[in-house]
Amino acid sequence: MSFFMPESTNAQPEDRRYFFTPQFYNDAESAEQYTTSTIVDENTQAWAGYVGGNLPQTLISKALYAENTEAVSTLKAALNRTNPQAVTYLDFAWAADNGQGNPWEAGANQPDSANLPHLFNDAQKGYKSVNDAFLKERYGFQMVKLACEMVDYKQAQLVYDKLCKPLPKHTFISDWALCRRAGATLALGDTAQAIYEFAQVFDRCPSRRKAAETSLRRYNIKFQEGAMQYAKTDRERAAVYALCAIQPGQDGLDLLKALAHLAPKNPLVELVMAREINRNEYYFFTSAQEYVNYGLLNRPDSTVFEGRKTEAVSYFDKLRSFAVESAENKELGNGAFWYTAAAYLDYIGKDYKAAQTHLDQAAFLPTTNKNLKSQIAVQRMLLLAAQTEKITPEVENQLIGYLEEFDSTLNFRLNNAFVAVCKQFADLYQQKPAKKSGWLSSCTRSTDEPFDGPSQAKAYLLTMLTTQANPATYFASTVDPHTIEDSITPTVVQQAIAFASQPNPSDFDKRLLTLSGLTGDYLNLLLGRRLMMNHHYAEAADAFANVKPETWKTENFTMYFQKNPFAVKMPQLGAPVNFPAESAKNLYTPVQFARRMADLKQQAKAATGDKAAELYYQLGCGAWNLSWYGNAWLLVKSYWSAGEPPVYDVPTNPVAKQKRFDALMHTDYYTTAYARNYFEQSAKLAKTSVMADRSAYMAARCESNGFSVQRSIEQIRNGYVYEEDSTFVRNMRVLRKTKYANLYDDFFKNHTHTMFNKEMIRECAMYKDFLSFGEQTGE
Repeated sequence: MSFFMPESTNAQPEDRRYFFTPQFYNDAESAEQYTTSTIVDENTQAWAGYVGGNLPQTLISKALYAENTEAVSTLKAALNRTNPQAVTYLDFAWAADNGQGNPWEAGANQPDSANLPHLFNDAQKGYKSVNDAFLKERYGFQMVKLACEMVDYKQAQLVYDKLCKPLPKHTFISDWALCRRAGATLALGDTAQAIYEFAQVFDRCPSRRKAAETSLRRYNIKFQEGAMQYAKTDRERAAVYALCAIQPGQDGLDLLKALAHLAPKNPLVELVMAREINRNEYYFFTSAQEYVNYGLLNRPDSTVFEGRKTEAVSYFDKLRSFAVESAENKELGNGAFWYTAAAYLDYIGKDYKAAQTHLDQAAFLPTTNKNLKSQIAVQRMLLLAAQTEKITPEVENQLIGYLEEFDSTLNFRLNNAFVAVCKQFADLYQQKPAKKSGWLSSCTRSTDEPFDGPSQAKAYLLTMLTTQANPATYFASTVDPHTIEDSITPTVVQQAIAFASQPNPSDFDKRLLTLSGLTGDYLNLLLGRRLMMNHHYAEAADAFANVKPETWKTENFTMYFQKNPFAVKMPQLGAPVNFPAESAKNLYTPVQFARRMADLKQQAKAATGDKAAELYYQLGCGAWNLSWYGNAWLLVKSYWSAGEPPVYDVPTNPVAKQKRFDALMHTDYYTTAYARNYFEQSAKLAKTSVMADRSAYMAARCESNGFSVQRSIEQIRNGYVYEEDSTFVRNMRVLRKTKYANLYDDFFKNHTHTMFNKEMIRECAMYKDFLSFGEQTGE
């Protein structure tokens, strides 16, 4: 959880992989979004200058790395005419390369160990035989490399010190050799000197920068004071601090201060500051209760979490003081960044007055960094939400501008802030806020009664904004719109419809509606669905009637609402009424179906005997098809999943988990309780056997659906046990027999000696499975 963008620093594109992340590196983000330039292949560039002439660098690159035999031949031919010693070196280098591969994977394209001594001797002879500084430096590097590959680390150090270091001119090749020497130093156990050596490579050599830094990160090596004894200049000292400051799992403020003092213009100064902020934000945004809810409190690191949460307060205070000091430091420059960082730390500490002052100072200073400008704007938005206790037209005018600016973004931190602010203002519109002040003071709100209809509508629209991520990416902070659709009350949707159709909307109202993207069709369809979920058929029909008829011709409805919603899959047996086949074409629109359900409900109340039984049976079929099991689910929800009911995505906190389970057991969409009631009514009123048998059978199927939901819940309660587990199967049989078999027992005892039973057994495999419960339990 983070609101502070490390992109607001002056970090170079190739260093953005060191932005804070819980992962090993920030590689994916850097590669996909941030890298605007690539590191020049120094080796290819050097050979291009050495060869001279008109050979293109692409050809030289392919030749050097043996990617193309024709390129190799062309390069050798060009050199052979004037510099045969260079051709000899290249032949040797290709023989010594052996495919490199991944240096971190043991056995991956490793060189032939038996041939290494011979190659080392060839490199030694080559070094002695040439006076060309270009080739001599490369032979020296090859000797250091080969010595490391022979696991002769002392030899590698000796070769570098005697043959590479004394060369009168050094290029990046000498740094390649130093990187190898640093690896040898580390292997020999001198970590302090290895840190120093890797730091110099990291500082000077772009092509080995990643390798040098990874050599520390992979082994979790942190700063050691002993490394400083090898440094001779401020630049060398700063290189050590810079390399160590970007290592994970540590507080880097002291290293940052030292780096800023020695090398104030080093772009890693701001990057490290952003790292320190990002590393600790989590402890401010995550409460102990949330840690419990995620099931982490009993983990071994839970005490570490509690300790860091406490320490983060004082540590952020130190960071804030450093940011303020740095903003006034002329040598560091870029006061806009440092004031912005200070303002953010003020905001985290809930010192909103100071945050506003520092943010104003940041905005006053010039900057060309677009991300820093966005960071300033997003902090103004966060401050507006944090300080608003009563919403006024002035506040709304400020808010809508920010919402429009950050509605669609590719940056997850900006999206985090956008979602958080939408939630805060939605909360404000629904209830009166409590006053907030002080460092880490409570931000809870009062539970006063809700505001008026328009306020509820605005709260809903703001909540819907939290579902809108940029289509090019996915953000974890974005809310699933289906979650809101499934929980919103019809009253709130009605308020949103009234809000959207008001005759004289304010500028804020119009812009909020546009931003939400919610149309009258969407809202009326949603209202109809919510009313159908609650089986308020007449009101649902009125809502569906306000939806444009073209909507019923869209792909969703032509694909998923195509079967008769009064038909349930069952063999067509002789009956006193014309029950439609389940495969019969649907002749109803959503409006007609809802009205038909409302009419059936009224008619059933006035009817008696088999007529009433028939009407209740049809109501039962309609209610059944409005469930997850039916063919009219699209009139209740906008989606359907084979993974339902959603028992797996539940909190780990026992209380929260139980609440979720209780809610599922009272969700008619999964339990078909309404359909069961209609079928029971039909069976009770039926005068003929066929009508009674059908209704009793369907009521028992509804009862079985309730058991299926309970069984899924018990799987989770018992530790995600397999359905086939013998103990679980035995326990579920007992549960069903004691709690979910009343209607089954009635059907088994009173309706299995009829023509309906005989024909069902003959024609329906599902019916046979249904009856097998009695056989399994010995009934």
